[in-house]
Amino acid sequence: MRYLVTAVAVLIPQAVLAQVPPERTVQVTGTGTIQTAPDIALLTIYIRGEGPTPDAATTMIAAKQKAVNEALVGLLGSNSELTASNVTIIEARSGACADGQGYGSRPRLSTGDCAVSGFIATMQTSVRTRAVEKAATAAGLASRLGASDARVQGFALSDPEAARARANMAAIADAAKRAAALASGAGLRLGPIIAVRDQASYDITVTGALRGANAPAAPPAPRVSPVTIDLKPTPIETRA
Repeated sequence: MRYLVTAVAVLIPQAVLAQVPPERTVQVTGTGTIQTAPDIALLTIYIRGEGPTPDAATTMIAAKQKAVNEALVGLLGSNSELTASNVTIIEARSGACADGQGYGSRPRLSTGDCAVSGFIATMQTSVRTRAVEKAATAAGLASRLGASDARVQGFALSDPEAARARANMAAIADAAKRAAALASGAGLRLGPIIAVRDQASYDITVTGALRGANAPAAPPAPRVSPVTIDLKPTPIETRA
């Protein structure tokens, strides 16, 4: 008795399948779930600058950005990837500037209580690093150096395809056990696999390789001694 495994990819041409009597086949679906420790940490850091003029606000944010970035590279290593985006510069007004619907609900003239009293600049920096165990420490260090909000956003795998391949193998092994059990219960002898087909993927890993991850790294020591925070992320599940 031959059996059909539903798991990964069609391996046998349809012409060959047509030669196998349908009543002599059994089709089973195998599932496989594997866990992999993440090797990439993702952080999001927000920096804020204030001042009486736009230049004063952006000068402050630039100084904070330089301090935070240098410290993070020193702690996490030069292979870590830092990208800046979502820079915003807005006018600031007195707290007395409001209407019945709340601050920011509609335009107001810049006079009296609503006169512009300063400017606020904000910037978002995203960090991808292989130094997973230092991610929480990095968030604390960024806050000490001026970040208004620093958080570990999540974790990922640098090679999700390898995890997916392991899950596929586990699914095929599971299907083989199911087919063997069915054949045994029917008092028949199980033959070779005649086809393997893929079904919908339930992979939940975060994709994306870390640019420059294989480059040699000689990170300088951070200028500020960080407070160490132990971190042990939950393994990432990959299903097939």
